[in-house]
Amino acid sequence: MTGVKPSTAAGYHPDVTAACESTLLTLLCALGSLKDTLRLVGGLVPRYLTPEMPPDVPAHAGTSDVDVVLNIALIASGDGYTVLAEQLTARGFERHITRTGARSSWQWRRKVSDTTHVLVEFLRDAGDATPGKLVNVDGEGISALPVKFAGVVHEWYREREITGRLLDGRGIATEIVRFADVPAFVILKALALDDRMENKDAGDLIHVLRYAGTLDEVAEQFAQRERSNAHRAAIDAGLAALRRRFGDDEHGEGHEKAGSVAYARFVGAMDDDDRIANQRFAAGLVQALLSRIEERIARHGSQT
Repeated sequence: MTGVKPSTAAGYHPDVTAACESTLLTLLCALGSLKDTLRLVGGLVPRYLTPEMPPDVPAHAGTSDVDVVLNIALIASGDGYTVLAEQLTARGFERHITRTGARSSWQWRRKVSDTTHVLVEFLRDAGDATPGKLVNVDGEGISALPVKFAGVVHEWYREREITGRLLDGRGIATEIVRFADVPAFVILKALALDDRMENKDAGDLIHVLRYAGTLDEVAEQFAQRERSNAHRAAIDAGLAALRRRFGDDEHGEGHEKAGSVAYARFVGAMDDDDRIANQRFAAGLVQALLSRIEERIARHGSQT
């Protein structure tokens, strides 16, 4: 399915998420040597960052699309994007038709069944480009949407061997999926939430913070990234977005902030008490993480 994203967890279905994974594997198989340069971001990532392990780690709500970041620096020097466009078409991908009837150059759709179509979105680091303004990368009709700080995933990623069924009955395949690691995912999700305020972004964010490890472990990952002196602007922007959307300040308590409310709405609380409890949980989790990160950064600063 494509179109407007469901606003609650109940709107997502395991079969659609599985279709997204099959689409991702089919995409990787189509790209040859280019597949090593792709990084998965977005709503499919929690499937790999927080694998389902009942009862301690419940299944993530899922997703209905596939978001990948292209590494312009590694690919643009060759004819990779021309090959990409040709291979996409050869494997059954079509340019997405927008609500206005235009053919998208950065969104491609793949039919999985009569009722399910998966949307693949190509992104790139904004760099000097204007975030949100499409950039034509090769003159052959392939574009990528510039996203601020998306380039962190080229260095901050994890990889995992994934086995699944390819589309069109092409059999079972095993591919290496390279996806945003916890700090990269949290930073990009926090910025996405800050920008567009979708319930799903808040749901993805809190799920990963809750199940990707203890808060101390997640905080230490952030502290290690901060100590590396790489992508400091991305770290600062991501943490600032978390404070703005979940933190206590002069404007209100954290549970009243839009990020906490978006999380509660995504979970789909049964009554007002449940809703407030979920808002307080989200705010408390984020604020506890921020406090631990700040403690570790300050501790390192005092030792240098």
